[in-house]
Amino acid sequence: MKILLTHDNSQASRHAIDFAAQLPLRRPIDVDTVEVVSPPLLIDSPNAELPLEIGEFLEGEIQNAHQELDEACRTLEGRDHVHSAHPHVLVGPPTAKLLEFAESSQADLVVLGAIGHSAIKRILLGSVSDYVATHSNTSTLVVRPSGAAEPQLDRVMLALSGRPEDARMLHWVRELKLRPNVEIHLVRVLDLFTFYRQDFRQTSSKAWERQSVEAQSQILDFETELQKLGLNTETHLVQADHVGDALVNYIDRHGIDLAMTGDSDSGLLTRVFLGSVSRHVLRHASCSVLIARDRRDGMHADSRMAGQQSSALPQPHSAGVT
Repeated sequence: MKILLTHDNSQASRHAIDFAAQLPLRRPIDVDTVEVVSPPLLIDSPNAELPLEIGEFLEGEIQNAHQELDEACRTLEGRDHVHSAHPHVLVGPPTAKLLEFAESSQADLVVLGAIGHSAIKRILLGSVSDYVATHSNTSTLVVRPSGAAEPQLDRVMLALSGRPEDARMLHWVRELKLRPNVEIHLVRVLDLFTFYRQDFRQTSSKAWERQSVEAQSQILDFETELQKLGLNTETHLVQADHVGDALVNYIDRHGIDLAMTGDSDSGLLTRVFLGSVSRHVLRHASCSVLIARDRRDGMHADSRMAGQQSSALPQPHSAGVT
């Protein structure tokens, strides 16, 4: 398995490295540690007669980045399940460079550090982490500090939506070598649509009853698959007027260590507005969040969108020959 591990010498980044180094994956992993050095576009100097030497600045930053990544690779290579760790220093805009590298390296998972625990910081998340997690075609794990010396994976939540993309979360559960006593919480939230004042009609309608039955059936199917792996499961079908808030509240109430969501909005156009639920959980959850994707689906969706945009452009008129 190939993992792209981002690094920026922040505390959040160092925690992400520790988390990745101890993540209980079944297969040996090859890790690409990546740090991006961004040239300053404009730096105000208090003395106009002393211009900043951009080239000298970049050389120093690149050298520091190599030293930091070499240390990170040594940490990773000390782990039994790490097959190899390679440092990569890139120069340019961080978001674009990370997304390009994730595609070219065929990474199976991108690991990023998130900022802090406070509500305000979680809303902002960090522009690079937020952008990459939103726009990547690759499954992305955003790691939040837990305060523990080792990553706590005692309780894992799968946020089910009833869409085919939910199966991607099963893939990642299978990739993790979880202890038998780990609790897997299967949570499906049915949206009451109270904004439209339909909640009182939905709960009594045949359509609502059918949706509830289908949701319960899906939860049981997932539970059966997970029990085959010898895992403990808890199932919860919740009704709420905001799916994202309900999931975040569930995470807080049950002390979830890792939340998984399936990105139902495959393709760049819809990921700009990344499924409101996935993005809400990503930004507001107090725990680490893994957004499970299939790279092929995302690339196909992006290609379709590019084709649609191209066909929508006005075509040049050809000059007639008389």
